Amino acid sequence: MLLDMSIENFRSVRDTQTITYEAIRDGRLDADKVVAVSDKLNLIRSLAIIGPNGAGKSTFVRALEALKAIVTADEEMENPLQLLAGTSFAYSEVKGAPASIMVEMIMGIDEESEQAITGSYLLKADRQKIWEESYHIYVGRSRKLMFERKLKDGQTEVPAYSYRWGKMFRGEKKRLVGKVPHNHTYFGAAARKGSDTLVPLYRWFTEELMILPFGLSSISEKVIVDQLKRNPGWKKALIDFLWSVDITDIRDVRFQDDRLIFVHTNVTQHYASYFSNESLSLRRLTSIAVAMFESFTRKRLLVIDDFGMLLHPYALEHVVKVFESNSAETGSQLMAVDCNPALLKDGVLRRDAIWFAQKSADSATVYFSLADFKFSKAKRDLTGQFYLNGSYGALPITSEFKFYDTDTKEQSDEA
Repeated sequence: MLLDMSIENFRSVRDTQTITYEAIRDGRLDADKVVAVSDKLNLIRSLAIIGPNGAGKSTFVRALEALKAIVTADEEMENPLQLLAGTSFAYSEVKGAPASIMVEMIMGIDEESEQAITGSYLLKADRQKIWEESYHIYVGRSRKLMFERKLKDGQTEVPAYSYRWGKMFRGEKKRLVGKVPHNHTYFGAAARKGSDTLVPLYRWFTEELMILPFGLSSISEKVIVDQLKRNPGWKKALIDFLWSVDITDIRDVRFQDDRLIFVHTNVTQHYASYFSNESLSLRRLTSIAVAMFESFTRKRLLVIDDFGMLLHPYALEHVVKVFESNSAETGSQLMAVDCNPALLKDGVLRRDAIWFAQKSADSATVYFSLADFKFSKAKRDLTGQFYLNGSYGALPITSEFKFYDTDTKEQSDEA
């Protein structure tokens, strides 16, 4: 399970920003919405990043996408770091400084101390070369190095690196040193060689991390069809889910090759409609539903950008509640990114599960938690109103706008 994630010098983020799933100890918060890892650590099941358009809410999603693609890149890929081409690095005080992405995962429980075992992977890279990557294991305050790779000389034609391995590291070591290119990760290369130390974390990237596409393309439709064909029982689950959000006229789901067909039925007749001809909101709900079904049967981190896109606020609340009530057995987690204040409604998410994003005075993105603000149980149902009143920030600042057709005016003056 994901404990926390930190990014620096990535897209609109300048200074290190961290979002954590660690639950705070507060008896006023809903204990049913956390997963108990150990006596000293609880993790949040569902987390949301909220803020105005253009504030950088999606930056953590883009960082997860980039990190996953880089560490799992095939050996034949010439330069997976080009996946960072969408990042601006605009806020670095040093031109060309690398982006930094770090994830910390719960890897298990230490039998002796009964404390959580945390794995921490760090990648620093620009679009051409890796500057640093490392993997450490933490048990309580004890930190053990697994491996470390640092750029020793980046000015040569082929960048040179220094390596260190901890005593507990199990897997390919020196034989890989000269074989891992400067734009590929040692982590990925060693994991694919079967490293006992790195394979569990690598599987989190390849199997557990699930970043949902918007669900409106033919590719997304094929993914949905493949999932429903592999899991026949999910067809009824999808119909029941749609009924639960008051879409009650869909009575059957069929397939035609890679195309999905909904059968609508009313009192007197029925008709079939291709998925691509349905409303955007129905297609979005279908994509979310099938992704959630997977997280209800296997441990997943389900990441949904623009979570409330095309959805009614009540439907949005319901989707979160469905996830919360069905994901407990698998230990799945949800990261929802949205600008809809409906997620602030009391009972939908814990206060420490809500993170705000906003731009600072110098236009760099900063993140902060709703749990940082004092509250009383008597006023907890007013959180959404407090937000809209500006109590927490992270609101758009609007100003007057008037359109002037300068092209038409210039043509008139010339005439």
